[in-house]
Amino acid sequence: LDLPDEILFIIFHKLNMIDVLSSVVDVNRRFRRLVLDSLYIRDLNMTSVMTINRYKTSSINTQVLSRICSNILPRIDSQVHKLTVEQHSMKQILLATNYPQIHSLSLVNFYEVALYQYLTGIEFYFVFTIEKKQHT
Repeated sequence: LDLPDEILFIIFHKLNMIDVLSSVVDVNRRFRRLVLDSLYIRDLNMTSVMTINRYKTSSINTQVLSRICSNILPRIDSQVHKLTVEQHSMKQILLATNYPQIHSLSLVNFYEVALYQYLTGIEFYFVFTIEKKQHT
């Protein structure tokens, strides 16, 4: 492809980020460099991993989510400053990597009970991790 990087970068910005990450990142080195650019990755909206089925309910595209969590998120974790997740994929996304630069976590479509369970679990996870690190 003979398009300049600037044009490809503009095209990537017009597309859904999750679709770009899951399909373009492994095409070649040039695409990988452009797609994994820190200016492109800063705000990661993972709600677009959801699909609407014929019953008008959302469901997780588990294959895409799994690929992103195992292959993509560990590569870009230090570039993510804002992360948006929904209830059904939150656990897998948050446990995929550390996100050392995250400043904002947005939760979308959460039921109150589920949110409480997640937050209680997250608190336990962080306390357990800190305690474990202090003892080693």
